[in-house]
Amino acid sequence: MLTLATEKDPSNMGDVYQMATYTILILISAVIMIVWLKRRGRAKKK
Repeated sequence: MLTLATEKDPSNMGDVYQMATYTILILISAVIMIVWLKRRGRAKKK
């Protein structure tokens, strides 16, 4: 949906920055979840 909005109005960089922000947030949250699950797994092994 966001990509369609950017295609209709290429001069509007707000949507592009919004997409980038959401992508970065998703990547960071994914990394945090992986690290947390690994720590949780190590704690369970002990």
